[in-house]
Amino acid sequence: MPRASATETPRGAAPLPLRASAVLTESGGRWAALLLCTLLSCTPAAEPPRVVLWAWERPEDLRFLAGKPVDVAFLLATLELTGTDVFEHPRRQPLRLPPGVSLEATVRLEMHRGASLADFTPERLRALAERLATLAHRPDVTALQLDFDARESEQDAYVALLQETRRLLPPTVPLSITGLASWCVSGSWLELAPVSEVVPQLFRMGPEASTFRARFAQGLPSPCKGSVGLALDEWQPVPPGVSTLYLFSPRPWTPDAFARAVAGMKP
Repeated sequence: MPRASATETPRGAAPLPLRASAVLTESGGRWAALLLCTLLSCTPAAEPPRVVLWAWERPEDLRFLAGKPVDVAFLLATLELTGTDVFEHPRRQPLRLPPGVSLEATVRLEMHRGASLADFTPERLRALAERLATLAHRPDVTALQLDFDARESEQDAYVALLQETRRLLPPTVPLSITGLASWCVSGSWLELAPVSEVVPQLFRMGPEASTFRARFAQGLPSPCKGSVGLALDEWQPVPPGVSTLYLFSPRPWTPDAFARAVAGMKP
């Protein structure tokens, strides 16, 4: 989530808890889904979107999500890529979760000044893919999401990295990527990416933000069908056709912030 400010300093926090085995009851899950649909102004016949909260590198207490049909995508690690090395910065801030929540592991890739993914040899790309697959090999993780702002010159290398990562992951583990709104055009390089989901982040979009918001207000353009990411501090109506809605908060999540988000209200 490069568009978010990183003001927290990770220091000696408790490790992430493993995913608990408890699940929502059928009746409780249906009630919560209907309530969420009401808050999101769904039509009666519409299925409510799957909601995922991004939990970035800061202390997060999400136990208030108990009984709600909400998943969590947490920053597992940041990989700093230089011209010759990979420096891993694992999550150090605590993340408290209710039993039964489904977890996606998000790994942020950042290029060191002067470095480019386009300069990686096939061997380096393969080693990086192996590292990503290893990071995702956790009993509490159900999916892997990569967060990388690939420059135009790096897009071919990024596709190669995604192909190798997909090959190494178990078939049951979905591979997701975040994306820039500008990537979501017909004929985009994304059409070559072997991913189950592209999540365009409709925030921190710069001077063209109004243009992109107007475009997405008409629906999700191919190849970015289904999923979208919104931020609480740059709120906009949920675009039509969204099946999975990712929510980002620039500050730690609270029950009140979550309630305002699903109500479609700017905090």
